[in-house]
Amino acid sequence: MDFFLVITTLTVLVASILFDWWYFLMLRSKRLPPGPSPWPIVGAIPYLVRHGGGYTKLSQSLQSKYGKILTVWLGKTPMIFIHDPELTYDALMKQGAYFSNRAKKSTWGIISSGWRTLVTSEGPWTVALRKNVMTHMLGPSSLKAFKPLRDRAYGDIVNDVRSVAAAAEDGVAQVNLRSVAFNRVFRFVLVLTFGVELEENLIQEILLNLGERFRLALKFYVGDYLSFWRIFEGDESIIGGNYCETLFQLEKGFPNFNDSVITSLCGEFLNGAIQTPTLAIDNTMALLCEYPEVNEKLYREIEAIVGRRAVDESDLPQLPYLSGVVRESLRVRTTTVSTIPHATSELRKLGGYEIPTDAVVVFVLESFHLDPTHWSDPSIFKPERFLENDLDELGSKTFSFLPFSAGRRVCPGIQLAMFEISVVVARLVQNFEWEKVPNVKNTEIGTVFRARPRSV
Repeated sequence: MDFFLVITTLTVLVASILFDWWYFLMLRSKRLPPGPSPWPIVGAIPYLVRHGGGYTKLSQSLQSKYGKILTVWLGKTPMIFIHDPELTYDALMKQGAYFSNRAKKSTWGIISSGWRTLVTSEGPWTVALRKNVMTHMLGPSSLKAFKPLRDRAYGDIVNDVRSVAAAAEDGVAQVNLRSVAFNRVFRFVLVLTFGVELEENLIQEILLNLGERFRLALKFYVGDYLSFWRIFEGDESIIGGNYCETLFQLEKGFPNFNDSVITSLCGEFLNGAIQTPTLAIDNTMALLCEYPEVNEKLYREIEAIVGRRAVDESDLPQLPYLSGVVRESLRVRTTTVSTIPHATSELRKLGGYEIPTDAVVVFVLESFHLDPTHWSDPSIFKPERFLENDLDELGSKTFSFLPFSAGRRVCPGIQLAMFEISVVVARLVQNFEWEKVPNVKNTEIGTVFRARPRSV
């Protein structure tokens, strides 16, 4: 009798699981974009194990079979991956109000104090935080006010490389450029965030303590630093107008705003303002080494327009080839493979398919940038294509180039990032001859270069 009861219970349990799987997944799948059939309970996990990568890489490998919009299941939640610029334009611009929520099924909730940072929040939180950062930190007047700090960072990067070269026996520096740029940009962004300039040894100690798990470690470090900042709030040594100060002002009139949220926001600001520019600088210089004719053409433009004077942000409008080099670098080696997962606020139609409420939607930017239907020879580094087509990084002309996302979730720091990348690359080309050190492959440290100072 007991054995019969066990068998009956297991049979009912299995039947319930299969019915649940059929009713909620297979029935819904007929209206969704195509994709691999989900397994009961675990969804696409067996495909991930077989593929050996994440969901985005899995979706890229499935494009040829299922098309540029496809569904991969995260348990019982459909994840819609979009590899098509036209569909992205439809979702983010035409239907932006319905595709701008954030998916809550990721680790971002842990590091954002419950989805309350600029990137992860929704509704009134997003409006208030975006308005705050654009008004006080990333708007035209703020960028102008903090320009002297950026100028010093630009000069420090060049001087660091020059110092290494001067110490070398042959006068040629062997440089981990990503590390050099990271250290100097970190120091500059720390001032923007907290209004405090730290000594070089303290900067190195912070970077050492952060270790490789940068974003998560940064949250806990900033939490400690925030307590220190509150103690010295109002001290004359603190540079006013910093991000932390604006958040304290916002805290006074916004509900549920506390030190945990401020900590997450400061960590988010630091991470975003540091990681993208330093990675892009490293990628651009690596490409210039691979394409010496492009490097030479860029140097000739700088020499003709600027001469030996250090390139300044005000020179950028007169350096169109430099602009093409930076944008083409962001296309060929995008710093962000895909957007942070979006979510739909209601049932919507996209590409002839139904996208249900709360579906996870991911726009795969790397696929846009390397799509041969939109770019001839997409893997080739050719800055001229941006001069010929007048494409920009905002996606206003074509969504085939979208390094900073678009629509309501567009990155607010585009202008700051383009300033930093463009001026640093220009000054490095202006002052040194570059080549890559062969057979050094380390994704953590980036490319290792040799830099020879140019003769004046």
